[in-house]
Amino acid sequence: MKKLIKYIPIFLVSVILTNCAKDEVYEVITEPRTELDVAYGSDVAQKMDIYLPAGRSQGATKVLVLIHGGGWMAGDKTDMASFVPKFQTHLKDYAVVNLNYRLATFTPRYMLPTQTDDIRSAMDYIEDRTEEFGVSDEFVLLGLSAGGHLAMLYSYKYDTDRRVQAVVNIVGPSNLNDDYYNNNSLFSFAMNYIIAPENLPSGTTHNVFASPVTWISSRSQPTISFYGSADDLIPQSQHTALEEKLDQFNVPNEKYIYTGGHEVGFKQADDIVAKTKVFLAKYVR
Repeated sequence: MKKLIKYIPIFLVSVILTNCAKDEVYEVITEPRTELDVAYGSDVAQKMDIYLPAGRSQGATKVLVLIHGGGWMAGDKTDMASFVPKFQTHLKDYAVVNLNYRLATFTPRYMLPTQTDDIRSAMDYIEDRTEEFGVSDEFVLLGLSAGGHLAMLYSYKYDTDRRVQAVVNIVGPSNLNDDYYNNNSLFSFAMNYIIAPENLPSGTTHNVFASPVTWISSRSQPTISFYGSADDLIPQSQHTALEEKLDQFNVPNEKYIYTGGHEVGFKQADDIVAKTKVFLAKYVR
C-alpha cells in the first residue's frame, strides 16, 4: 500500500501534463506575411522566400519546402515561383518556403553534403522561429528534377530528427547507379561532383551513396511522384526502381505518369498540385 501511495502523485502529474499538452492552444495569426530573400546561412546562395498564410498557427500550419532543379550545378528558386501561388491557393494550411541552395561547382564544390546541409539549415531556421512565424516544426519536401532527387535523398537518409512528413517528387532521379546514366558521358562527368572522395564511405560508390533508393527503409516518408512518359533525362527505370523499393518496405506511395518529357513538371503543375493536396490530406496529420 505504501508503494502505491508513493507512486500516485507521479501518476497524477503525468496525467495532468499529458492533458495540458493535448489542450494546448496556439495563437492564430490572421494576417498573411511574406519574407523574401531571407538568409539562412552566410553564403550568398543561402536564401529563401517564406510565404506565411493567413489564419496560421503553430499547432496546425505545416511547412512545404520547394527545391528547384538544374542538375545540382544550376537553377534558382525563381524557377519554382509559379508553384507558390498554386500551393497558396490549394494548401491554405501550409506555409510555403521557396529555397535556394549552394550549387555544385568545378572548383570543386560537391553536391554532398553541401546541398543536404542547406536543406537542414533552412529547416533549422524555420524551426527556431516557429512561434514567431506561427508554424509547426513539421515539413513536406517538394522538389523538381535535381530538386526531387534532393527531396528524396534528404528525407530517406538525412532526416534523422524525423521532421519531414512526406515527399513530393517531380521528375527526380532516384537511382544514380542506373546504366542509363553510367553510359551517358555528360551525366558521368557531373557524377564527379557528387561527393568529395574523402567523404565517401568505404565499400560503396558515389553513384550508389547518392541514390535515394539506397536509403529507403520501413521508416521512409510517404512519397508521391510525377514523371513524363518520354523523358530523356529520367528514364522509366528511375520511377520503376523507386516504386519497387518503396513497395518492398510498405511505404505509402503514389506515382503518376504524364504524356511528355521532362517539361511535364511545369506543364502539369495544376494537376500535380491537386493530386499533392489529396495525398497530403491522406498521409500527413
